[in-house]
Amino acid sequence: MKKKIILGFVVMLVVLAFGHQLTFQIDLTSDRRFSLSAETKSKLKELNSPLKITVFLDGELPPDFLRLRSEIKTLLEVMKSKNDKIVFEFIDPFISNNTIQQIITDQELTPEMVYQTKNSKVNEFVVFPWALINDGSRFVKVPLLQKNLGDRPEEKIQRSIQQLEYQLLDGIHRLTLERKQNIAVLTSHNTSEEIKIADFLQSLKPYYNLAAFDLKATEISALKSLKNLQRFDLLIVPNPKKPFTQEEKYILDQFTLNGGKSLWLIDALSINRDSLFNQSGKTIGVPNELNLDDFFFNYGIRIQKKLLKDLYSAPIVIAQGTENNTNFIPLPWVYYPLPKPENNHPVSKGLGPVLMQFTSAIDTLKNSIDKQILLNSSDFIKKMGVPVIVSLEEASKKIDPSIFNESKVPLAVLLEGEFESLFKNRIKPFQLESVQKIGDSKMLVISDGDFAENQSKNGVPLTLGYDKWTNNFYANKGFLVNSVHFLIAESKRINLRNKEVSIAFLDAQKVETSGSFWKVMILALPLSMIILMGILNQYLRKRTYTQ
Repeated sequence: MKKKIILGFVVMLVVLAFGHQLTFQIDLTSDRRFSLSAETKSKLKELNSPLKITVFLDGELPPDFLRLRSEIKTLLEVMKSKNDKIVFEFIDPFISNNTIQQIITDQELTPEMVYQTKNSKVNEFVVFPWALINDGSRFVKVPLLQKNLGDRPEEKIQRSIQQLEYQLLDGIHRLTLERKQNIAVLTSHNTSEEIKIADFLQSLKPYYNLAAFDLKATEISALKSLKNLQRFDLLIVPNPKKPFTQEEKYILDQFTLNGGKSLWLIDALSINRDSLFNQSGKTIGVPNELNLDDFFFNYGIRIQKKLLKDLYSAPIVIAQGTENNTNFIPLPWVYYPLPKPENNHPVSKGLGPVLMQFTSAIDTLKNSIDKQILLNSSDFIKKMGVPVIVSLEEASKKIDPSIFNESKVPLAVLLEGEFESLFKNRIKPFQLESVQKIGDSKMLVISDGDFAENQSKNGVPLTLGYDKWTNNFYANKGFLVNSVHFLIAESKRINLRNKEVSIAFLDAQKVETSGSFWKVMILALPLSMIILMGILNQYLRKRTYTQ
């Protein structure tokens, strides 16, 4: 007997001594929200030096952000259990510490204003939903709040929790990236000016090497131009306005068939915006002749040369009045569709509406290439044949919904699979030693040349997707950056955006109307049960003694 007691005591001491060194976790959540993906585990195993993650979510926070903070803390603990080189801390950004304030300023961590109504009183919170990852020599900032145009507060939090693993992994990826893939940006063919695509390109720089590419460089032969282009993994073609020659199309064709990926931002119609905003307030839309119809048709798509009007659209701001009496009035503008990205693909998962301007429908044709529609118009559209007159006067007229009698059409199509050469049965524009007739590749075509163009103020480019006239944010940048990641074989990491997390939120209206009742019940019910049990116990004891 004594031996068993002593043995048990020894076992208990061993468990106490070594138990704290063992980590054992079981994720019992139905959505597996605390289980890391294979991609995250692999990345964490590669870490050889410490990474410090500083989260600026501490101190006084609104209830929804307390939940977000809790989810972040749990996820970081799981990540730390996989690699103890992960170190994290939560900081109150409002503590009187000059170093912290300087970091917030230097890293441009913008605050989020949160308003909460409680007992008919509106409380205002200033929150910094950011994390900084530091390897000892530099910082990478990670946005923790994912918000879309028109989101309710609980939708922001749910989306943010769903994207936590992706955002943190993306930050670690940017900080530890050693070899960057190469992207060419077409600068010939009168493509978008550099200042107009500055924010998009700046967003890609942490991940990729970027270089300008001139397909019309006269001092370089077509053969040399193809060899130069094949050094790149992706070609971005932003809003070309000059036609492509047969030689140039052959270069693009062979680049694609040799595995080169491409992102095309194409205007099917040419619309002079300066004319639209001049004294007449009118412009004419005519076909944008790029000589690419056969190129895209061969791969299984066709961009219609018709102008799209969409009932679900963004406003245009028009000045009314003169000088000091000028008012800027936002009016519905059916030429600016607001398609919401399809949620069944990692490129567009969880994104809000994107802004498109003077766009056209894309037809998909049957062939061996797989086609996925990433952007669709609304169910209420109208197509206008060319030439078409566009007048600002339309914005002030009452919209007749009955004329929008056509349904959903594709506006962005992803092509994946085995591409066949456009020049398979044609005379080649120039001779190659090795001609590729078929090859695997990916291509994304968006029927809006301005899709990647940002606005500017005083010569400084603004954030892509931000409209300075309405102060609205659209998801163009997120869509494009995700697209580039997906096209250049980053699909494993980008697939994390498909993670689903189910979170139950309290009904704010019911809390407001019956919250006090349930508070009283939560306090009173346990006390009442204890009192009743005491009375019952006393009654039974008396009855026992009397017997």
